[in-house]
Amino acid sequence: ITPQFLISARLTGRSHSLTTFPVTRSFASTIVSTMATKPTFRHILDLSKDEKRAFLSSFDSVLSDCDGVVWHFTGPIPGVDKALQLLRADGKKLAFISNNGMRTMDEYRKKFRTLGVEVQQEDIVHPALTTVHYLKSISMRDAVYCIGTEVFKDYLRQAGFVVLDGPKERFPDNNRAANQVRVYSEYFERREREPIVGAVVVDIDVNLSLQQLMKAKCYLERSPDCVFIAGATDYVIPLDASMDVIGPGYFIDVLERSSGRSALVLGKPGKTLAQVVREQFQITAPKRVLFIGDMLPQDMGFGTRCGFQKLLMLSGGTSKEALFEHDNADQLPNYYADSFADFIELYNERVANEE
Repeated sequence: ITPQFLISARLTGRSHSLTTFPVTRSFASTIVSTMATKPTFRHILDLSKDEKRAFLSSFDSVLSDCDGVVWHFTGPIPGVDKALQLLRADGKKLAFISNNGMRTMDEYRKKFRTLGVEVQQEDIVHPALTTVHYLKSISMRDAVYCIGTEVFKDYLRQAGFVVLDGPKERFPDNNRAANQVRVYSEYFERREREPIVGAVVVDIDVNLSLQQLMKAKCYLERSPDCVFIAGATDYVIPLDASMDVIGPGYFIDVLERSSGRSALVLGKPGKTLAQVVREQFQITAPKRVLFIGDMLPQDMGFGTRCGFQKLLMLSGGTSKEALFEHDNADQLPNYYADSFADFIELYNERVANEE
């Protein structure tokens, strides 16, 4: 089987009939208690005049996700260009952290240039380069089996690693007399002259197949010293506000459960990535950093791990309803906004008040 990244349109506005049932006193108390609990996060445009001023003064640096926040896969997000320019003009340092290893660094910089923002390579955290950094830090000398895009694999190759991938050919499945499962038996034994695999890396791969997952599983089971690395762990990747695709998180789960191994997460919200980010940007005062993203587990969870202030944008993978229903405190923001365009209104109000 070859599970492609299937596009699914989100269903909105569907009505549901509710079955009535008797409410006990304890259950009613729980409902009242839950309704009385107000979220601690607020929309940045709902802040008072003094609170807005204090918010803009509370951070020196902005670390932002890209897809669903700065742009959509399917096109631009209105107002982002002007908002980024206003933030930079206000002296804020801008840097970006993406879980998307499908673009090269040059492609990222070109997209920022269209927004009127010049970004250097050191201002972008790319999952493939984070993986290269980690593999070098542990002095990896063996081959790397990679489930990922050619862009991701090319970065590994350019860093000097031997990269294995595939298989890419289809298994024959038209011989009903044969046992199709038996074709995997050769994966379990190392062949003569086959390189030793020291790491299995799993990231976004639009051509991922059961054969690749089986290869990865066997490499992990063959040696306890084989490092298991996950890049992006997203279960859903938004294309825009109405469409999303299946992310690699589910396939990482399959490998973890089938091999009995836990992946080292080098994408958001991984602990190792948090350390890389603190070192790369020389962060000594995390509360003076505003982290912006559109996903609750990956982005807000990462912000919590790093000790940053957190702003959730509703322009990508999280709806307002999902935000208010979420009950994991570590994955909730301090603030939320509709999109980066809300910063334009904040700065316009500040200028009007100063006049």
